[in-house]
Amino acid sequence: MMKKLTYLLLCLVMGIGITNAQTSSVTGTVTSAEDGEPVIGATVQVKGTNTGTITDSDGKFSIVASTGATLVISYLGMETAELPARNNMKVVLNTASQLLDAVVVVGYGSEKKVGTVVGSVAVVDKAVIENKPTANVFDALQGKVAGMQVFTSSGEPSQVSTIKIRGVGSLEASTAPLYIMDGAPVTSSAVMAMNASDFESISVLKDASATSIYGARAANGVIVITTKKGVRGKDIKPTITLRGQYTSSSMANTEFFDSLMSTSELLAFWRKSGLQSEATADRIESTYGHNNTNWRKYYYKDSAPTYETSLSISGGNERLNYFTSVGLFSSEGLAARSKYDRYTVRANMSGRLTDWLTFGMNLGGGFDESESSPYGTNSTNRGIAVLAQPFYTPYDENGEEYYGLIPGWNRYSTTYLTDKNPYDNNRITLNGNAFLELNPIENLKIRTQLATDVYDRRVTQKRLPSYAGAPNNGYIQEDFYRATTFTFTNTAEYKWKINSLHNFSVLGGHEWIGYYYSRFYGYGEGLQDDRLTLLSHTTAAQEVSSTKTEYAYLSFFGRAEYNYNNRYFLDFSLRNDQTSRFPKDNRSGMFWSVGAMWKMKEEAFMDGVDFLSHLDIKGSYGTQGISDIGDNYAYYSLLGTSYENYYANASFNADYMKSSGWAISKVGNPYMGWEKQALFTVAVDAGLFDERLKVEVEFYNKNNSDVLVAVPYPYTSGVSEVMKNTAKLNNKGIEVSIDADVVKTSDFNFSPYFRIGYNKQEITQLFPEATNDGQYWYMPNYGVYWSVGNPVSFAYPIWAGVNSETGQPQWYLAGEDPTVPTKDPNRVSTSMSDATIQNTGKKYYAPVQGSIGFNVGYKGLSLQADFTYQLGKYLINNDKYFFENPQSFNGFNQSRVVNDFWQQPGDQTRFPSTQYQFTQFDSRLIEDASFMRLKNLTLAYDLPKSLLNKTGIIRGARIYGVARNLFTITNYTGPDPEVDNNLTLGVNPNTKQFSIGVELTF
Repeated sequence: MMKKLTYLLLCLVMGIGITNAQTSSVTGTVTSAEDGEPVIGATVQVKGTNTGTITDSDGKFSIVASTGATLVISYLGMETAELPARNNMKVVLNTASQLLDAVVVVGYGSEKKVGTVVGSVAVVDKAVIENKPTANVFDALQGKVAGMQVFTSSGEPSQVSTIKIRGVGSLEASTAPLYIMDGAPVTSSAVMAMNASDFESISVLKDASATSIYGARAANGVIVITTKKGVRGKDIKPTITLRGQYTSSSMANTEFFDSLMSTSELLAFWRKSGLQSEATADRIESTYGHNNTNWRKYYYKDSAPTYETSLSISGGNERLNYFTSVGLFSSEGLAARSKYDRYTVRANMSGRLTDWLTFGMNLGGGFDESESSPYGTNSTNRGIAVLAQPFYTPYDENGEEYYGLIPGWNRYSTTYLTDKNPYDNNRITLNGNAFLELNPIENLKIRTQLATDVYDRRVTQKRLPSYAGAPNNGYIQEDFYRATTFTFTNTAEYKWKINSLHNFSVLGGHEWIGYYYSRFYGYGEGLQDDRLTLLSHTTAAQEVSSTKTEYAYLSFFGRAEYNYNNRYFLDFSLRNDQTSRFPKDNRSGMFWSVGAMWKMKEEAFMDGVDFLSHLDIKGSYGTQGISDIGDNYAYYSLLGTSYENYYANASFNADYMKSSGWAISKVGNPYMGWEKQALFTVAVDAGLFDERLKVEVEFYNKNNSDVLVAVPYPYTSGVSEVMKNTAKLNNKGIEVSIDADVVKTSDFNFSPYFRIGYNKQEITQLFPEATNDGQYWYMPNYGVYWSVGNPVSFAYPIWAGVNSETGQPQWYLAGEDPTVPTKDPNRVSTSMSDATIQNTGKKYYAPVQGSIGFNVGYKGLSLQADFTYQLGKYLINNDKYFFENPQSFNGFNQSRVVNDFWQQPGDQTRFPSTQYQFTQFDSRLIEDASFMRLKNLTLAYDLPKSLLNKTGIIRGARIYGVARNLFTITNYTGPDPEVDNNLTLGVNPNTKQFSIGVELTF
C-alpha cells in the first residue's frame, strides 16, 4: 500500500513539473533596428491564441506561453516578427519596406496591410504633413499621390485647397472627394481646422474596389484621415511633444508687377501713341514727374510673419490610451489687413472595459478668425489697385501716408480703407465621434458609432458713416451660418480561416446621415456714429432674411473578401443609398464593385526570379453615384419673393419700392435622379531588388452617365434653364509611382521618387439639342466651352493678329482654322461678336500632373526636396485685360509690351493702332499655365539620443528649416499659374516661405 501511495505522489509531482514546463512566463525586450531604441506599445501575441500583451515604456514585455509556442511581435510601420517563445528574448524589429507592411484603414474601420489591399490606395505618412508652414494641410499633399490634383489658388493665409482625383466626372455637381476622419465623414472645413501635428496618416482611395463601400458620396474618391492615438501597455510613461515654428513669407514672383512702366516710360508712351495730349503729358510731368511709385510695394508687404506652436500629451496603460493636444497658428498675409488666426484642440481616447467590450471617442475643435484685404481679392479691386499710375504717390511731402483719397489717383489709402471698412470672419468647427465595439466571440467585431460635424460661421462687414464714399451714411451686413451633420453607423465584421489557406471576411452595415443648415442675414444702412454699428442702429434700406435647408441619407451596405494562402484575393461590395435630395421614385441607388489581386511572385514558377521581391496584378470594376448637387430641393418647382432694398439712388419705379411679390424662381424636374459612375481599373505593383525599387502603374477608365446639366428652357416659363440628367463624360488615364532606395545603410540613405498622372477627359453627350460634334453650349461671361467629343475647354474669339495695312485688330470667324495664318479678309472680322466665338482648343483642366523629389539622410541629418508640376492646363490672365489695353484703360499703368503698337502701313506689330480698344476677353488672354515648382525643401537634424539621454528629461529633439515655393518654371505671365479656375480673378498669389522650427519630446 505504501508503495502505491509513494508512486501516486511521485506521478503527481512529475505532473506538476510537466504542467509548469508546458506553460511558463516569457519575458523579453523589443527594440528598433534603425536606432536601437525600445519600441513602446508593440503587440506581442501567442500565435493561434487570444493571449497577448503590449510592451511598456522600456520596450519590455512578459507573457504566458507554452513550450514550443511562437510569438508574433508587430508594430505600426515595422515588419512583423515571428519567433519561438523563450525567456529573456531580444527582439529587433526592422522598418517596414515602403509601407508594404504598414496598416491602412479601408472602408468602415477595417485595417489591412497595404500589401493585402485589392483596391487602389495611396498612403501619405505624417512626416509629409508636419512642419509645413501653412494652415492648409492639403497644400502639403500636392504631387504626393499620382492622379490627385491639389490646387492652392491664393496666397491668402485662410485659403483652402481644392482636390480632384482622376479627373472631373461632373459638370454641375461637386467634384470634391469624400473626407473620412477616424471612421466618420467630415467636411473639408473640419480638416482645415485641424492642427497638422495631429495627423497620423492620410490614405487616398481611388478605385471602385476601395471606394464603392462608401456609395453615393465616393465617386470623386475618398480621403481617409487617421489622427494620432496614445499607446496601450504596462507602465507606459506619458509622452509630451512641444513644437514651435516661425515662418517669413514674401512675394514668390514679382515679374508680373515689374513689367509695368515707370513714370518716364508711361509719359513717353503717351506722347508716342497720342493717347494723351502733349500738354497733358507736360502738365503731369511738371506736377508729378518726380514721383515713381512702385505700387506693389505699397499694397503688399515685403514680408509677413507666421507663428505656430503645439503641445500634445499621449500615453496609456494596459486598458486605456489617450492623446490630447492644443495648437495655435497665427499668420499675416502680404496684402493689407490680410490675416488668419486659428486655435485648435483635440482629445482622443479609447479603452477596453472588458475582454469583449471596447469604447472610444475622438473629439476635435477649432476656432479661427480671418480678415482679408479691403481691396478684395478680385481683379477689379486688388488688380486695379496695383495698376495705379506711377506718377501718383500715397505719401505726402513728409513721407507720411495720406489718410483718405490719394491725390490724383482718387482712390483711398489702405490705412483709411482698413479703418473705415471693418471686416470680421470667424468660425467655430467641432467634430467628434464616440463608439462601442463588441467582440462576443472570437473574430466577430460589432461596432456602433455616432458622429457629428458642426460648422458655425459669422461674417460681419461694415462701412462706417465717416467713410467719405459711404452710401446712405454707411451700412452693416451680418451673415450667420450653421451647418450640422449627424452620422449614425452600425457594422458587424466576421473573419475566419479554413485549413490556414482559405481566409474569409464579411462585413455588413447600416448608416444614417442627417444634414441641417441654417442662415440668418441682416443688412441695414443709415448709421449715425462710427461707434454705433449694430443692425439695430441702422435707419434705412433694411433687410432681414433667413434660410433653412436639410437632407438625409439612409444606407445599407456589405462587403465580402476572400484570399487563398495570401496569394489570390477577391473582394465584393454592395451598397444601397437612399437620399432626400431626389424625388421619391428616384431616391434609391444601388452601387457595387468587384476586385481581384494575384500575388504572382508567390507562384512556384517565379522562384528563380530573384530580382523581384513582389509582383501584384490588380483589377477592379464598380459603380458609384453622385448626389452632391448643391440644391437639396432641385426637383421642386419653386415660387420666390422679391424685396427692394437697394441704395437710395437705385433706379426703379417708385410705385413698387419696397413691395413684396411672388414669381417663379425655379422650374424643378420631378424625374431628376442620381448621376452614375462606372470605374474600371487595372494595376501592376512590383517590388524589385529586395524592395529597393518599387513601381506601381495603374490604368483607369471612368464613365459618368446621367450627368446633370442645365438644359435651355423656354423663356416664357420665366426661367432660362432646368436641370436634367442628360450628359455623359469619360475620363481615362494612367498613373505611375516610382520609389527607390538607391543607398540604404545604417548611416546614409538616398531615396528618390517620381509621380505622374495623365488624364484624358471627353464630353460624350450633353443634351438632345447639342449631341453632335461642333454644337456647343458655353457660359457667356466665363468662356467655358462644353462640346461633345472634347474636354471642357475655352470658347472665345481667336486672335488673328493686326492688319498690317490698317492697324485694325482681327479675329478669326467661327469655323476658320486659327493655325493657318491669313490675310484673307473673308476669314476674319475686325470686331468681336458671336460670329467670332469658337473653341480655342485650350483645356480647362491639366491633363498631366505629378511630382519628383528625393530624401537623403546621413546619421541625424536629413534633406527632403519636392518638385511639383502640371502640364497642359490653360488659364485666362485677366489682369492683362487691364494692363495691355491702353485705349480702354488709359487711366491705369500699362505693361512695357504695349509699346509694340501699329503706327503706319506695313508695320508688323503685336498690338493694333491705339485708336482701337478691346472691349471683351479673347484668346490673347488665354495662357499656358503649365509649371514646375520647388514646392518644398526641408533640412532637419535629429539630435543624438545618446546625448539626450544624459539630460534624463528630453527623449527626442529635432531642429529643422523649411523653404516652400522657392522658384517656379512657367511661361505664364501672370502672378501665379496655380489657380483652380478658368481665370485668375486677380487673386493674391502664392508666397515664398522660409521657416525654422524645433520639436522636443519629453
